[in-house]
Amino acid sequence: MTLDSYKVAPLTMVFLVDGNKVLTLKRNEDKKIYPGKISGFGGKVEPDEDIEASARREFLEEAGLEVEKMDLRGTFIRILDNGYINEMYIFVAQGFKGDPFKMSNEGTIEWQTIEDILNNPDTVDHIPLYLKQVIAGNDFYCGIAEYTQDKRVAYANNKSHFDERR
Repeated sequence: MTLDSYKVAPLTMVFLVDGNKVLTLKRNEDKKIYPGKISGFGGKVEPDEDIEASARREFLEEAGLEVEKMDLRGTFIRILDNGYINEMYIFVAQGFKGDPFKMSNEGTIEWQTIEDILNNPDTVDHIPLYLKQVIAGNDFYCGIAEYTQDKRVAYANNKSHFDERR
């Protein structure tokens, strides 16, 4: 692999937690990335924007809510065979005022339990790799996956790093 031939794109992902529920977005079928899939909220980090500002902006645009507290809980890197590397910063948010959109330009918004998200075949493929861990907030999650033709073909995370240090 020659990394200098790739474009690296920083992204954010936000999961708003309220009790045992997580706010989710079922992406519209016309979306280029993960059409019809259940996800958190987020997107590209814009020029002159830090990652938390990006996460807050994307969440406000997509869910219609400002959150009170937002914690960085992990990172996930996707190496894609189309010449991109996505470096995603995963946030867990708590506390909000108002009501979320029911729909946005991105898709349909609804509250779901963690188990419903994890057991739904329409959930974005990488979310089950880290959702429980980032919500629990124990060990900081770091994962990396390689994708070929939109299928995950390799995966590693930092679990053994923490297990070895315990």
